[in-house]
Amino acid sequence: MSFLDNKEKILKLLKLFIFLILVYLFINYIGGLFLPFIIGYILCIILYPLFKILNNKYKIPKVLSSIICISTLIFLVVFLGVGIIGQIVKEGKEFAKDLPYYIDSIKNTFNDISTKVENLMSVLPDSLENILLNFFENSSSLIGEFLGSGVKDTSINFIKKVPNALMIVIISIISCYLMLIDKENIQAFILRQLPKRYSEKLNIVKSGIGDAVFGYIRAQLIIMSLIATICFIGLAIIKAPYALFVGFIIGIVDALPVFGSGFILWPWALYNLITKDYGMAIGLIIIYVVVLVTRQFLEPKVLGKQIGIHPLATLMSIYIGLQIFGIFGFIIGPVLMVIIKALQNANVLPKWR
Repeated sequence: MSFLDNKEKILKLLKLFIFLILVYLFINYIGGLFLPFIIGYILCIILYPLFKILNNKYKIPKVLSSIICISTLIFLVVFLGVGIIGQIVKEGKEFAKDLPYYIDSIKNTFNDISTKVENLMSVLPDSLENILLNFFENSSSLIGEFLGSGVKDTSINFIKKVPNALMIVIISIISCYLMLIDKENIQAFILRQLPKRYSEKLNIVKSGIGDAVFGYIRAQLIIMSLIATICFIGLAIIKAPYALFVGFIIGIVDALPVFGSGFILWPWALYNLITKDYGMAIGLIIIYVVVLVTRQFLEPKVLGKQIGIHPLATLMSIYIGLQIFGIFGFIIGPVLMVIIKALQNANVLPKWR
């Protein structure tokens, strides 16, 4: 019996391995071809509750209900989102333009510290003194080279991808419209193409995976949005430059396990302490404390126990996702981890001991 149990677990792990390989091959070689339709399907799932209300409760025809749903989405994105996104992009461009000034300021600060440290280290052994001095002399140039090249490369790549992104958006909206009109028949058609045993298993785990994946994404978006809003308000109050852009970046970084908002706020506060801008430094520390308390209070309520993934596993999934899938691995990695966890909860895959 023990042998049979082990054999079954090995087979399940083999299936998991094959599943991950297929996901990798699909995303890297085929996924790009279906990306607009994947996005369209996600939008369809988001809009479907509204579609059902319009079609079933108010007896509005499917075509008109679909048009109303998509028009509502476009209205929200254009009139509520574009203003905020446009301001973030504007501040991002201004930040990139002023970046050389900030890099020079950081270099000068490190040089001043290096000079002061050099005077204090005259009593230390020569070997230790040289190590410390080299650290302070090289740090500012490394930071400058990293930030400068990173911002430049990101800007160029973004500009190159704009036309393709516009086409993806258009195709996604059209596919969402068509899926809303005929969602049940499309799903039934896909299930009919699968062997019966697989279609039955798919029905068993579909709801669990759907709840876990969309629950994870929804929870992260809620927390990121709230953290970004808190940072923006706080930075605006203390009159920090590029408040909206920096708040947006902190909201994204705060979603990373281990790093959090302190990855940006603490070095920024330390820099202001060194440059004797004590008001700004205290303000940044207060913002960090508010963000920390908010996340500790909100995260258990929003995420709940539906995910059940250790922060280390999340960090590993993000890193591996970035290495395999590029920038989109930031999302794909954790989502795959959530799917695996959901499959384990549904007893499709063996659970970790």
